[in-house]
Amino acid sequence: MTKPPTYFGAWGNVPVDDDVRPFSILNPERGDTNRNNRRHHFISAVYMDGFADERGRVQVYRCEAPEDPHPMNPRAIGFERDYYSQKLPEGGQENHRFEDLWNTIETVWPETVQALAARRLSPAISFNVLGMQTIMRARVPATRDRHALMLEAKLRAEHKIAEEIGALPPELERYAGQFDTVPIGINPHETLLAMTGEFKDFGDLCFRLGFEVLHNKTSVPFLTSDNPVCSYDPRQALLTRTPYEHSGEVELIFPVSARMLVRGSSKRGPVNMISRHRDVFDSRKVRQLNRTIAQFSYRMAIGQDRSSDDLVRTHAALVPTITTEVRRREKEIQIICRNVFGPRPVLSQYIDTPEKAARVEAEMAAASSQTDQFPADGAGVAAARSEFSQDT
Repeated sequence: MTKPPTYFGAWGNVPVDDDVRPFSILNPERGDTNRNNRRHHFISAVYMDGFADERGRVQVYRCEAPEDPHPMNPRAIGFERDYYSQKLPEGGQENHRFEDLWNTIETVWPETVQALAARRLSPAISFNVLGMQTIMRARVPATRDRHALMLEAKLRAEHKIAEEIGALPPELERYAGQFDTVPIGINPHETLLAMTGEFKDFGDLCFRLGFEVLHNKTSVPFLTSDNPVCSYDPRQALLTRTPYEHSGEVELIFPVSARMLVRGSSKRGPVNMISRHRDVFDSRKVRQLNRTIAQFSYRMAIGQDRSSDDLVRTHAALVPTITTEVRRREKEIQIICRNVFGPRPVLSQYIDTPEKAARVEAEMAAASSQTDQFPADGAGVAAARSEFSQDT
C-alpha cells in the first residue's frame, strides 16, 4: 500500500508497512494561526522517551557539571525559546515551520521503534530511522554552532582586510587591531539556512553506509546525548579520533533507545537501509559504544541510569567542534575548517533588539572601566557591536 506523498514529492514515495507509516505521508504545513508554542526542542522529546526509566525520567549530565546528573522529564530538557523562529520581511516572526517538519518524523517514531524491537525490516522502517538520524544530526546545537564559528571566522577575516586597506567604516575604526578578539554575533537565521546543506551531506553519507540494529541484551543501557549521531573512522584510536572523518572507512552509531542502537558501516551493504538485526550480550561492547556516545555529546549526555557515570565524566571536557585557519592569497580569503574534539565554544550573542544592545553596552562599558580594552563611550560601543552582529 502506498499513499501518494504531497509535501515530500517522489522522494517520499515509500510503501506503508502494516502499522508503520513513512513520515512522508504526513503534511507538515499547518501555519501559525492560533499557535504560540515558542519552546522549541532540539532533541525530540519522543526520542528521549526511549531512554526513560520506569518513572518516565532520564538522567541528564550537563557538560559543566557531569558529576552531578539530575533525573528529569524528557519534555523539560533539550529545548530553547525561539530556537527555530525566523523574522519575517513584513514584520513579526514565524515560529512553527521547522517544528512542524520535525513533527512528521516524531509522529511515526513510536511505531517505528516498536517495529525495530520486534526485529522487523522494511523500507518504511529504514526511511523513518534515517529521517530521525538526519534531523538529529542537522538541527542540534553542535551543528549550528559549527556553522556560526565558520561565519565568525569569515567576518573577522573580512574586517581585518578592510582595516589593512583603510576601508573600515568609521564606527568600527575604534576596533582596529582587535578583530581577533572583539565579540562577533552571528544571525541565527544563517545557521538555520545551513541545515539544507547538512541534510544533503548526511543523505550522501547514508548512501555510502549499510545499517544494522544492535539489540542490547546486557544490564547496561545505551546512553544518548544532545548530539546522538556519531560518525568517525573506526580505524582511529578513540583518544586520537577525529569527529566526522568521512574521507575513508566510516562507522556511524545512533542510539535508538536504551536497548537498541543503529550502526552504519561503509563496509556493509546494501546501502541506505537497515538490513539486519543482531544481539549484543557483551557489556564491554556496550561500554565501548557508550564511550563514543559520551565523546560526541555537546551540552549534555542522557542515560536511563547512572551505570555510565565514569564515561560521561571522562569525556565531558571536550566536544566535537571545529578549528578555523584563514589563508590569504592577495585579496582572496580561504578558510580551512578542521573537525576536532576541543573545549565547547562560547558564541557571542546576536544583537537584534534595542534591549539586547543596551545589555551588551552595559557589559562592555563595565569591562572597559576595568581593563581599558574597550572605550567607555557606551553608545558608540553599542552601535559598533550592532554592526558586528550582521548577516553574512
